[in-house]
Amino acid sequence: MSRKRERREQRWQGVAASDGLAAGRVLRVHSGARQSIYRIKLEANEVEREVRRYRAAVRLSRRQLLALKKRAERALGDEHAYIFDAHLLMLEDRKLNEDVEAVIRSERVGSEWAVKVVTDRLLAVYEEIKDDYLRERSSDIEDVTRRLLIALSGESMHGRHLTEDAVIVAEELMPSTIAELDFKHIKAVATDVGGWTSHTAIIARGLGIPAVVGLRDFYRAARTGDTIIIDARTGEVVLHPAPATFEHYSAERPTGAEASARATASEDLRKPLRTRDGVEVTLRANVELPVEYEWVNRYGARGIGLFRSEFLLSHRGALPDEEEQCAAYEELARIAGHEGVAVRVFDLGGDKATATRLDAGEERNPALGLRAIRFCLQREDVLRPQVRAVLRAAARGRVDLVLPMISDITDVRRARRVVEEERARLKEEGREVGRVRVGAMIEVPSAVLVAEKLAREVDFFSLGTNDLVQYTLAVDRGNDEVAGWFRSLHPAVLQSVRRALDAARGAGIPAIVCGEMAASPAYAAVLVGLGARELSMAPTSIPRVRRTIAGLEEKEVAGLARECLDCATADDVEEIVRVRLGGRWPNLFPPETLPPPKSRG
Repeated sequence: MSRKRERREQRWQGVAASDGLAAGRVLRVHSGARQSIYRIKLEANEVEREVRRYRAAVRLSRRQLLALKKRAERALGDEHAYIFDAHLLMLEDRKLNEDVEAVIRSERVGSEWAVKVVTDRLLAVYEEIKDDYLRERSSDIEDVTRRLLIALSGESMHGRHLTEDAVIVAEELMPSTIAELDFKHIKAVATDVGGWTSHTAIIARGLGIPAVVGLRDFYRAARTGDTIIIDARTGEVVLHPAPATFEHYSAERPTGAEASARATASEDLRKPLRTRDGVEVTLRANVELPVEYEWVNRYGARGIGLFRSEFLLSHRGALPDEEEQCAAYEELARIAGHEGVAVRVFDLGGDKATATRLDAGEERNPALGLRAIRFCLQREDVLRPQVRAVLRAAARGRVDLVLPMISDITDVRRARRVVEEERARLKEEGREVGRVRVGAMIEVPSAVLVAEKLAREVDFFSLGTNDLVQYTLAVDRGNDEVAGWFRSLHPAVLQSVRRALDAARGAGIPAIVCGEMAASPAYAAVLVGLGARELSMAPTSIPRVRRTIAGLEEKEVAGLARECLDCATADDVEEIVRVRLGGRWPNLFPPETLPPPKSRG
């Protein structure tokens, strides 16, 4: 009885991390979990020999990683193999190695225990971070720790050679684990944890392999050999698909990384984008990872609408200095060309400060505490070097500055004062500076309510829809218990977006809509209907959104938006969007791109 129930079709929802559709057989891969470690006490005369054993394990791990990096370069290209540079840097980090050796010497314990003590401290810091990207970097620590422990044990880490096409299922797929697999036999990837910025997602996108992550407990339900369907267009995974389901998906053309979208000629992607009735819409790129830099031009983005500068500190655990920042911003300006790049001021807070060795103290609710612009204004030693770097980089290309989490006009004025003071100081030093526009992120209700006045204080708006939804609805989308209340099409959210867009238009300044809403074809259509004319999204989302907007009529989606604004509930809005868009343009909005129908009663 239980066996039969176990084989019934099961559907799981996760995060679509690398577009595509695939069907195959499950291959469970166990990675990431650390072996049992015991505290072994050493005699005094054994300590230095143990230190030498640890150093030998570091050297062996480094050789293994260099070999893996070369393999990844051949299979993925240089732009993806950089992932292993972070692991190499960690192994070569003097402080990390000194800390491990200090534990061996002071506590007279084995290397395995010392590695566990030191890396557990690091992991404890990362667990407190609320930012998805920074938190996911803890997998680097886990991966390097696992490699060190295996090197100390004398075991080998041979690559897995798959004999037939397989869908890899894992709790967490470490970068080195996926790099050791036989790439040509992997049909898709599904993992319990991870997000868009996780290394699993990055590698999968580089390979053009469909991937769904963040499935939560899926690993326990799947068994090697089970039939499985991965729909990485919608983030859905079907385990033990029924014959009718399998037939339905088999009838659809497999779309490994949406090859059709990416087959669009590059010259077409660079042409001005207009709706069918002639309204021009500009698509820009959100970037944070080096791997995304080259995608800006590959996918036809009109510059970089948002650079999340936290990446510059996430891989090293310390703030980059002015020179490092300036070099990074100059490179981004070169890539973005005359359209330019908008650099977001470090979105740090009480939780993230710990991870960057900035003592801001603990907070009960960091999302509502000393974070983003508030943190930077209080810690001008963080803000001023970044402002100086942006001003200097702007002399080499177009670079703008975005102020995150603006809730009061006073914050803008204080930040602008810092910009002008540093501009004057740089000129006194004889340094060349460029013109920098200053924009405000609209992501909290107070900014929406004073948007008309705020628009007179800044040069442009950036609508951060992810946080705007969270703060407007008081819902932490990372909390499973309330995830159902996170509704991007809630009438209150749409009213907020419209008010911000109207305020920008009234003041004659640009307004760029960023976040997940801009990257979804259906949501992008609603945004255009609300009056958005500039959208910024992950570069890989641009071709699909571009085709959608090019096939729409602005007049019709404006009418759709007005209907949505009159709705009382998110359910009502989603139903209108699903019926109107799916019925009017079924070729542009297949069912998987639309809000699913809600069960009534």
